[in-house]
Amino acid sequence: MTSHEDVFDTPETRQPTILSVYNQKGGVGKTTTSVNLALALAALGKSVVLIDFDPQSSATSNFLLRDKAKVGINDLLRKETFVEDAITPTAFDGLSMIVGARKLYSLEHALDSRGGSQRGLRKALHFSRNPPDYVVIDCPPALGHLAAGALAASDRLILPVFPGRYALDGLRRTLQVVEHIQNGLNPSLSLAGILMMSITNDEVGRESLTQLRNEFPEQMFRTAFPYDVDVVKATYRRMPATIFTPEGRTTSRFAALAWEVVHGRGTAPDDNQLKPALERIRSWHEATDTSYSARRASSIDEGDEPGGGGNGARQAERAQSSGRGGIGLGLVGLAVGLAGGFALGAAVGQPILGRLLGLGG
Repeated sequence: MTSHEDVFDTPETRQPTILSVYNQKGGVGKTTTSVNLALALAALGKSVVLIDFDPQSSATSNFLLRDKAKVGINDLLRKETFVEDAITPTAFDGLSMIVGARKLYSLEHALDSRGGSQRGLRKALHFSRNPPDYVVIDCPPALGHLAAGALAASDRLILPVFPGRYALDGLRRTLQVVEHIQNGLNPSLSLAGILMMSITNDEVGRESLTQLRNEFPEQMFRTAFPYDVDVVKATYRRMPATIFTPEGRTTSRFAALAWEVVHGRGTAPDDNQLKPALERIRSWHEATDTSYSARRASSIDEGDEPGGGGNGARQAERAQSSGRGGIGLGLVGLAVGLAGGFALGAAVGQPILGRLLGLGG
């Protein structure tokens, strides 16, 4: 059971606007967009539920929760909880989460078991009490059952894209997927907008932005995001960029993007209209900075240095050190093999080289 519609038949509860953040190509800023947009919408005074629908659970790791999550998206897909009971409040007023689960890897076909279609997630997200204004879904890349189910459940799609040829090709393929979903699973799905992320101030960045605005003039959000190293630092620290640098340009741009989502693509707020939201974000930064610092210190002490997508500096250093050690062992093995003859070389050098190649892959 995933709704109360068999108990409460009148009146019909208002349902939230469901936004999916999706691109078929990975590494284009989906989680960064989902996390910071959800927070910015809450800063504008909207009630928001962020769903971590990516098995990597990166969105979940960005937030401090007021209480430990007892259930999450995995339980919701298994029909073991109501959507209202799957929600966990974050440390930011107005923003709650349905936390992710790595078990989603093994639940790719769970949507098909719900009434025989991928429309099951939409039913699971039916609110019978206390509906939020917005649900934001951080989708996985590629088009498996999870992404298709998220798009089938959504009212609107936000499509982030990075500069570069491959990213633009991925955008076109994603728009084909959207058209396929509109023609079948979800005719009501609309494109909220295409969002240009991490624009570098070089030939590639400028040409990519120009090409996008020429090719999709009516679909582009007015708001676009220049490359910002603070976003990378925030990802490394497992916290929203808007909280990491509340005075930064990325924060004001996410507030402007949230305004576009609420008031319509292309609308531009003035400074006074965004001032309350930015002040609220600054107050959240002050209230949670100590807790985020303590969490990060605890992670470092436990040898679990946080990093975007699980690739932090400490892991990189370990891999580099391991690679150097493997190379040294390989050279020793080769030397011994040459000195001792082909037999000894086969016994010692070959396995070490095999490990080297494994590291290199």
